[in-house]
Amino acid sequence: MYKVSADTSEKEKAVGGIMTFGQAGWLVLGFLIFAGLFLLLANIKVPVVLAVILSLPPGAVFGCIFAFYKKGGLPLATYLLYQHSFKQKSKVMVNDMVYGKTFAKEDELFI
Repeated sequence: MYKVSADTSEKEKAVGGIMTFGQAGWLVLGFLIFAGLFLLLANIKVPVVLAVILSLPPGAVFGCIFAFYKKGGLPLATYLLYQHSFKQKSKVMVNDMVYGKTFAKEDELFI
């Protein structure tokens, strides 16, 4: 009998069996964006129905895109983080022109 390790490539869907904690967090953040915009609009005397209509799409779109959309097999937030770190890398390679260079006798390592 062979022992086979568990498949850990997929994250465990711990929130109700339908989403991961990360996805739930993004949805909560989308709800907080909705609530913030709603309170801002309600504070400037916009009717409640209009405030809901104006503040629901940004929060829902933000939460759903970051929670469920995958680009290149990665969640969107992870993809954007990797893309940002890749763009921050130096595009210039160091070339100290050592190949073919003749050194002085005191610079040689092996005599």
